[in-house]
Amino acid sequence: MSVNGTDIRRALEAAGPTPAQLKGLTDQLEAAQETPARRRPGRRAIVAVALCAALAVTAVAAGPSVWNILNSYLGPYAPFAQEITGTASDQSVRLELVSAVSDGYTAQIFYTLTDEEGGRFNAGHTRVAACLEGSNLGGMGIGSQVVSYDAGSGTLLMEASATGIDTSQPLELVVERIDPASYMLQDSRFPAVVPEEPLETETTEEGDVVLKAGQNPQTSPDTDAVTLSSVGFDGAGNFHIRLAFAEGVTGMLLAMPCNAAGEPLAHVTATEVEGGMDCVAEDFDLAELAYIQVYGPYRGPEPAIEGEWTLPLELETAEQTVIQVGRTLEDGVYVDRVEVSGMNIAVFFRSEDVDWFTLWATDHAGETLGVPLNYMNRGVEPMDLSCGLWSFETPMDLEDIASVTFLGETFPLS
Repeated sequence: MSVNGTDIRRALEAAGPTPAQLKGLTDQLEAAQETPARRRPGRRAIVAVALCAALAVTAVAAGPSVWNILNSYLGPYAPFAQEITGTASDQSVRLELVSAVSDGYTAQIFYTLTDEEGGRFNAGHTRVAACLEGSNLGGMGIGSQVVSYDAGSGTLLMEASATGIDTSQPLELVVERIDPASYMLQDSRFPAVVPEEPLETETTEEGDVVLKAGQNPQTSPDTDAVTLSSVGFDGAGNFHIRLAFAEGVTGMLLAMPCNAAGEPLAHVTATEVEGGMDCVAEDFDLAELAYIQVYGPYRGPEPAIEGEWTLPLELETAEQTVIQVGRTLEDGVYVDRVEVSGMNIAVFFRSEDVDWFTLWATDHAGETLGVPLNYMNRGVEPMDLSCGLWSFETPMDLEDIASVTFLGETFPLS
């Protein structure tokens, strides 16, 4: 099977949170306004939690309590946090519920995973697969990340979040797999030693021409997970980099020739071969080669922990004010109701043409602020309504909100 550099980069993004994924609600607003979500209802939402080095995991000191860590992590959202309880154990791993922040449309669930056997978890390479089961508002947006890690007790403090979920109904958190061997090579550099003579090749069952293994092996001090098995040109003048994975390592790694400034020199296509990958660089100028960069996600030899940890969730939602509208507004948009909390403003509406609109909130001092759009879907049962969710960048006290304005009208909260 052949893949290209774009495929590898997509896999990198899928393997865990990237800087782009951690930029917050502002970027999500722009994306939502340009391409509103139109997913149909689905009951089970899969959460893939990647705990990679890029997350800059916080180490938990022995003294501070989990609640102290959460209060610091939540910042202005800390007053909305509620304690939730429940434990589940399997495979010598204990899951314990800690806290939740919810207002009826969004949920942040905080829980710990403790390795009671010891020595299996780590801060940088553990991947947890979990799911949330419950009612949604026509399409659920899912996110999750690690909050902190305590190496002394082998405990991960986790956050699972959901947008567009009906948190007034019972939910269920299910963890199904904990993989402590999910690794990421960000920038491993190998020396650029290339022979003048063409190297020997072989042809895969799919018809791809690749270098034979072990012709001029090279290593890097940056990693022991992979080596360069063969590097050079084939008889047709194509430049190949054949990678050899260490024992027990599998993955989708890409080798990229770079110049002294760290810039890629070619488009690369990768082919899976026995024990590694063969990467071919197109339109390659050897004179500019400074080093070979190897990067991408891979799995180490450590065994995954398979089991099932299931706990019910019954959440108390933050205080809300409901504004019943029940009429058609500007641009022919029928608005059923508006539900306001200190975290979000939800508008339930129906329109053939309008997918989103701008919304403002005004406080009792007369200050008006735009509220970013965070979530939008179509066809919420039972009235076939769309649901738009506008999220405050900083939460407000519900009593401080005087009115909301959208589609040419202002609606007071009292």
